[in-house]
Amino acid sequence: MIKFSPFRGVRPAKQKAALVTTKNVDYYPKEEMEKELATNAESFLHIISPSIFNKDDSDQSNLDEVRSKFEQFLADEILLRDNKSYYIYEQEDDNEISTIGILGSVSVDDYNNGLIKKHENTIEEREIRFAEYLKKIQIQADPIMLTFPENQSIELLMSMTTRNTPTLEFKGSDGKTHRLWQVKDRLVMKQMKDSIEKLPALYIADGHHRMGSSAIFTEHMRKQEPDYFGGEAFNWVMAILIPGNHLNIYDYNRVIKDLNGMTPDEFLKKVDEVFTVIEKGDTPYFPSHKHHISMYLDGKFYGLYVNQELRGVPKGLGELDTYLWEEYLMKPLLGIENIRTDDRVGFMKGTGDMRGIMSMKEKVDSGAYKVGFGFYPISIHDLLLVADEGLVMPPKSTYIEPKFLSALTILDLND
Repeated sequence: MIKFSPFRGVRPAKQKAALVTTKNVDYYPKEEMEKELATNAESFLHIISPSIFNKDDSDQSNLDEVRSKFEQFLADEILLRDNKSYYIYEQEDDNEISTIGILGSVSVDDYNNGLIKKHENTIEEREIRFAEYLKKIQIQADPIMLTFPENQSIELLMSMTTRNTPTLEFKGSDGKTHRLWQVKDRLVMKQMKDSIEKLPALYIADGHHRMGSSAIFTEHMRKQEPDYFGGEAFNWVMAILIPGNHLNIYDYNRVIKDLNGMTPDEFLKKVDEVFTVIEKGDTPYFPSHKHHISMYLDGKFYGLYVNQELRGVPKGLGELDTYLWEEYLMKPLLGIENIRTDDRVGFMKGTGDMRGIMSMKEKVDSGAYKVGFGFYPISIHDLLLVADEGLVMPPKSTYIEPKFLSALTILDLND
């Protein structure tokens, strides 16, 4: 059975939320980060900056300084520590497109035992690096994003909570409106816990490396504290659970630097032997359905249609156009065996519409790449199917939103 528990969230004071919260540190260019540190004394970056600028994992002073700054933010009431709670989180952009989910903590054991399912492989070096980071800073400031099929009872609980005044509401540095409701009513908390724990599984939507690194960190802490009982914070991971119908899944497109020694005409003929190819001319083409792929080559767009006999084979992966493209075009025609490591391949985040296709076109027109491929976004159904089959998608098959601000809620692993 899934375990879903409230946690003692550390969060910004109401009037400080817009100042404290930041983009994920990976998204900051060095110059922008330095400017934020110089102009905003209440930014969360001040807490973690020793671990950013000093990479020596053996230097205990890094951890001491991070903890000291974290405790100082609490003492100055820039950050507040709640009693054990769940939270409802809502994010809304200028187009009034909103996403909603429940924040709580999930068990590392559920991940290790396969109740929290993954759909992509991770890079061990990154997991180890993130685990060392956790050892240094002892806080989780970015939730793992988990998902599950649409569930009416959970939807109702979230809807009832959002009728109340939010605990926090502010416009973030990302230009989006963020709302957070602390859930501390015992009856509502029990209803949330029971509803989530009735689910047969949870699925990682975003944060595979952070989930993996948390498992490594937990194993490390259990060796340090062999008499652990399971309730300690280091056994848990802060997570936001978002129903699948509230996720935004976008395409992830590909551009390729060469045609493996072929001319455009030769390459096109080879592609036509695998897929049904329809020339679109100079009219930009965004694939309108699954198993439709957009190709931009030599100034023209083409529709590539996956033939019926190729669809759905094998179960799970055969539903993914990124997999079918790899198996029947990328590997045999372009000679690319490992999409992660071959520098001829470029990845471009899609937008779910023509904008992503036009960005792909610009890359090819620049001369840096010879051909581009645009994909129809993978459905939540197919994402869950792949995970249920114990399989993994090709790298960068999806770009999933929402993206979260760091330090909106924090799990203190020393608590």
